Amino acid sequence: MASSNNFFDIIVVGAGPGGSFAAKISAESGYKTLLLDKELIGEKGRYKACGGAIAWELVEEIDYPEDKIARVIESLELHHVDGENYSKKGKGAVIWRSTFDKFLTDMAIDSGVKLKEQEALIDIKKNGDTYDIITKKGKYSAKYIIASDGVTSPTLKLLKWPYFRSEDLILTITKEMKTTKTYIDEVLGSDSVHLFFGIKDLIPVGYAWLFPKTETITVGWGNQINLVKNSREEFKKFENLSYVKNALKNSNQTIFKPHLIPVGLRPKLYEDNVFAVGDSGGIVDPISGKGIPYAMISGQFAIEAIKTGEKRDKMDKLGTFYQKSLDRKFLKILKAKREARDRIFQSDDNLKKFLSLWEKYRSSQIIMQKLL
Repeated sequence: MASSNNFFDIIVVGAGPGGSFAAKISAESGYKTLLLDKELIGEKGRYKACGGAIAWELVEEIDYPEDKIARVIESLELHHVDGENYSKKGKGAVIWRSTFDKFLTDMAIDSGVKLKEQEALIDIKKNGDTYDIITKKGKYSAKYIIASDGVTSPTLKLLKWPYFRSEDLILTITKEMKTTKTYIDEVLGSDSVHLFFGIKDLIPVGYAWLFPKTETITVGWGNQINLVKNSREEFKKFENLSYVKNALKNSNQTIFKPHLIPVGLRPKLYEDNVFAVGDSGGIVDPISGKGIPYAMISGQFAIEAIKTGEKRDKMDKLGTFYQKSLDRKFLKILKAKREARDRIFQSDDNLKKFLSLWEKYRSSQIIMQKLL
């Protein structure tokens, strides 16, 4: 048994948006909470391969400081490689995940969470009513575990939870290209992000993107993993588009990183006091790949399920409480989007019809109102 200093009510594994937000809610709810992360977060946070676009509602909801925003966005420009373009208006922000995640982790610490950095999980074992987590630096115990350690979640792998189907995984490649603000404003516009589509001539199931930050363009590409033959060659096809070539011609690469994104739910999201949140559970928009708000809300719902179970003395219903909250908020919509995704990427005609609808409607409206 771990010493009382190393015993917690809740251990959250992974200090991304889902984990930090869950830890914050946990501590505010009176639980002794440990937030574990395998990397050094440090003063400036740690790099995450991510376009970093978020809705303005999220900026306002968490009171995210405007001086931490890399670029304020007013439109999403959708390019099909055959030359057709669509424009979706709406305010948003592009952020560096290092800065954003650090902001949420600091919020958790300010709420009373204990943070342990550079402590990769080596093992997790059930010990009576609690779980023991072993890292290189120590052993910690808790009644509840929040797995927010990403799509490949070591926590859930060690617990032998089932993994995602290959058709529910997207392989992405991200490059950070340093240039000047003036040039970005000139070639991409001062307040736009750009997505690129084309089933036949670019990406069979996925898209590519140019997300401008202050003086950097985040260049990304993502394709369903079981359809990828040669990711570097396929990524190069995107970079060779004349629009992209022009946007990147005066830039220098600072980072190149592959990354997996889930676009379908993990076969289970709860078992025996362990909750999967965010990417660990595949709680991501299957069409857009948006994951940050879903990670944060699922983290919050996991803590609320624990509170409800304890309050009503219905500890056997934790999974039901969690699932119902997720279903009510967005899980039904995400499941419907996963089915629709196969139809959208069936042909370029279907894809272009979706893009033209996306100009005017939210993607959830298109799917739930069966506009496609």
